[in-house]
Amino acid sequence: MPDLELDLETFRQTADQLDAAKDEVQGLLDQFTGALEQFADAFGGDEIGMLVGLAHQACADGLTECFSTNIEELADYAQNLREMADDHEAADAEIAQAFDGIGGEIGT
Repeated sequence: MPDLELDLETFRQTADQLDAAKDEVQGLLDQFTGALEQFADAFGGDEIGMLVGLAHQACADGLTECFSTNIEELADYAQNLREMADDHEAADAEIAQAFDGIGGEIGT
C-alpha cells in the first residue's frame, strides 16, 4: 500500500479559498438583488402588470434561494475542511505520543 501523506496546510488554504469564493458570490448576489429591486414597481398597477410583477418576484426569490443555499454550502465545505485538518493533526499527535510511550516502555 503506498504511503498516504496529507498536506494539512493545503486543506486550510483551500478552506480559505472557499471562504473567499463564498464572499465573492455573496457580493455578486447582493449586487444582483439590488439591481432587481429597481424593477419592483416597473410593471404597472393593471392586471397584466401585477401578474408580470408576481412572476418576476417568484423568479427572483427562486434565484436568491438557490444562490443562498450554495453560499451556505461553500461555508460548510470550508468549515469541514478545517475540521478534517484539525482532526488529522490531532490524530497524528496522538499516534506519535502512543509510539513514544511504547518506545519508552521497550527502552528505545
